[in-house]
Amino acid sequence: MRFESDEMHRKTRESEEARWRKPADDLKRQDQSSAAAKKPRTWLSRVIQPALAVLLLSLAAEGQAGLSGPALVGALSIRQVDTTNATFDFIGMCKGTSESFSTTLPFTVSGATPASLEDFRLPGQGPLGCLSPQGGEELMVVTVVTPLFSNNGDRITAGQVVILYVVP
Repeated sequence: MRFESDEMHRKTRESEEARWRKPADDLKRQDQSSAAAKKPRTWLSRVIQPALAVLLLSLAAEGQAGLSGPALVGALSIRQVDTTNATFDFIGMCKGTSESFSTTLPFTVSGATPASLEDFRLPGQGPLGCLSPQGGEELMVVTVVTPLFSNNGDRITAGQVVILYVVP
């Protein structure tokens, strides 16, 4: 009789332990799934997606029908070279391909703001293969992400800009 009661006691204890373990295992699974959901945001989601959202909102609000994609998204650096001209250096992406250009245009860096850069035209700077195989289209800066903008008087760094093609 003693053997049967020991066996019953063991089975009861195991089932109790199983009931206690199950909620703990469920909590571990929930923690793991919530940890996966709390991954740090990538550069793309932190910078590109907000920039594109701002672009779309600005286009909808302003109704700029004279612009077309694909968008060039990247960083723009502007350096004053003399009293009336500045060099624009762009490094970014178009349709998943790295693109860059450099051009000198009439522009005064001192006192320039993100708003003064928006609607600025970059003639003949469309990269090869982005919109057309030959490139050379006119571009326009449509969005400058303000928190990534700095102007020290003779040099502007715009860490994130969106540039579109001007439709003729």
